[in-house]
Amino acid sequence: MSLDKPSTALTSRQQLAVVVLAAAVVGAVLAPSVYAATNDPEDTVAVVEIEGPINTALADDVESELSEIRANDSVGAVVLKLDTPGGAPVASERMYKAVQRTSEEMTVIASVQSISASGGYYAMAPADEIYVLPTSTVGSIGLNAPAPQTRAPTMGPSGPDKTGGNEIQGWARQQTLADTFIDAMMAERGEEFQIPREEVAKADVYLGTKAIENGYADEIGSLPEAIHAAATAENLGEYQVDTRETGPDTGLPFLLRTDTQVVAVHANDPGYGEVKPMGLTYVHLDAVPHVETVERFSEDDLAADGGADATGNATARLAGGVGA
Repeated sequence: MSLDKPSTALTSRQQLAVVVLAAAVVGAVLAPSVYAATNDPEDTVAVVEIEGPINTALADDVESELSEIRANDSVGAVVLKLDTPGGAPVASERMYKAVQRTSEEMTVIASVQSISASGGYYAMAPADEIYVLPTSTVGSIGLNAPAPQTRAPTMGPSGPDKTGGNEIQGWARQQTLADTFIDAMMAERGEEFQIPREEVAKADVYLGTKAIENGYADEIGSLPEAIHAAATAENLGEYQVDTRETGPDTGLPFLLRTDTQVVAVHANDPGYGEVKPMGLTYVHLDAVPHVETVERFSEDDLAADGGADATGNATARLAGGVGA
């Protein structure tokens, strides 16, 4: 009596069972990896909006946001969405330092909307790349300031220049601020600039297409394209976008310029103490509306009119409409 050899062929039902079992085993092995990939701690691109005149309040907020981003393991890249004519030198430099620290830890790409000039250009210069639209405006690397005024030194036992001043020293201080700006830009983008330092120091502005040619910008592209480029640079794969607004909830002041200076307006219906001269600025003047109706009052005039501020300093007000 002979025994038949067991058949090695599988029925259709058996084949289906094997396939289902194999799929279950493979799924059990790969599931943790797939879960980790879709929940990678570096799966977010943070978009930090920097809009309006640059001042202390805006710098505070940008520093705070970028500090939180650097401490957040879920953020893998940053895009700066910029639309600013510039502003105060110290605030611009603080933002520059914050962007510089962030770019040392992750990819940072700047995306210019309408304008990022003067202090705005200063702030974004440490970015790995600068994206512009063909009609965006960038540049204006230099200082805007009224001519230094000579004042008699104060007579007294000490500190004769405490409230006085030397016109030569005033010019030297302005030149130092301008050189600081230019030196920083040459350090950040000197290899990209296609024009010499002397041309950079003229503080010209350029539209996006020209900015690509002379090295003031790197790519023509929209905000979504900048976001995608930042994510690609960090190999994020699937990612989400976290948009972060900056600036105080009460809103930033807007800038106006007279024939001699730039002023910051801190109210929609400004009165005493709500229009303040900015003095030294990293601001592109052509982006600031010109007015002919800003009136400046001395401390005595304000005191007599009951409008002196709490510190007794001279302030200003708007007396009428905006000029051409």
